[in-house]
Amino acid sequence: MKQIFILFTILSLSLFAIANESKICQQCHPIIYNEYYKSSHRKASVVNNSIHKAYWEKHPKDDKSYTCAKCHSPSDKKLMQTGILEDNDIQKDEPISCVYCHTIKNVDSGKMSNTNIITDKNKEFFSAETSKKNLNTAKFEIESSWFGLVKKSKNSPYHKIDYSNENYYNGNVCMGCHSHTNNEHDFDIVMLDALIDKDDKNTCVTCHMPQVLGSKVTINKTKTHAFHGIAGIYHMNKEMGKYIDFNVTQDNSGFHIDVINKSNHALFGQALREGKLKVSIERKGKTITLKPFVFTRILAKDGKETMPWNATATLKDTLIYAHKKIDFTETLQKGDILTLTLGVQLLTKKGAKALGLEKNEEVSRFRILKTQKFKF
Repeated sequence: MKQIFILFTILSLSLFAIANESKICQQCHPIIYNEYYKSSHRKASVVNNSIHKAYWEKHPKDDKSYTCAKCHSPSDKKLMQTGILEDNDIQKDEPISCVYCHTIKNVDSGKMSNTNIITDKNKEFFSAETSKKNLNTAKFEIESSWFGLVKKSKNSPYHKIDYSNENYYNGNVCMGCHSHTNNEHDFDIVMLDALIDKDDKNTCVTCHMPQVLGSKVTINKTKTHAFHGIAGIYHMNKEMGKYIDFNVTQDNSGFHIDVINKSNHALFGQALREGKLKVSIERKGKTITLKPFVFTRILAKDGKETMPWNATATLKDTLIYAHKKIDFTETLQKGDILTLTLGVQLLTKKGAKALGLEKNEEVSRFRILKTQKFKF
């Protein structure tokens, strides 16, 4: 009976795959699919992302048509071929599909931006599982025990799985899109170069796809799975704060906060983005709110702030690299409780206005990465 059900599942999935490449994954990976559907990957298109839409509408157009497709809508194959942007189901439901990410064989480094190299093997997907790393292709099989009375299925009845691709273990699979993006002036407007090497403790995967409770597949139950909501500015996760430390010191001039960044890229480096450290002191029943410190990178041309596609230089850079030391002249007293809150908003106030999104509350909402209290 179980074998009949599996055969029926394979046939159903094969037919359904024609209509929707990612929806098929939901049948065996419901938890992961639900996370994906709320993620920045699913919301990467012009149809789903108001900021990306605003950028594209203001971006100078040329005969190349929609030039952002290879990272924002690579699953829209017609768009990739023609450059003509359309409001279709792929743009809405799977601009970066599950299948696309799991078929990235390698990443080709480029001067302007990197490019993902997709495998030509049909229904063979890459994944990471340390215990199976030496297994090139895992095929579906049913294991029998107790003279055939107990049967257990292994792997997927729909596709093969290649666990040997190192890029899925060290995080470099993300570097096709999340590395650098140079404009026509050869200036990097994204600045997320984070190529992982063997000495790095943290990768894109450990930070942005942490292990969370819930089975990754229905066929073989597991306790945890990699979070496919993609933890970050669009979809916050409490795990993000683990990669940021605060260190507070005092001297005669006041107190000093060292924000330590344990990730492998600068924080808040994207164009028109703004991080903020809010600082307050509770003293004898009263709260003293200090001026927050702003982390941002302002792009410029000819010494004046400009939109990313025109930028040739950096006018201001207060980002958090390995660490950032911030000085305050306030003197801390015995019994004070110092509260530090590090957060980020999608756009600066000026950036929101430039993109015509000043009335969009989501782009200016303060999203907390970490809060910590210190008692003196």
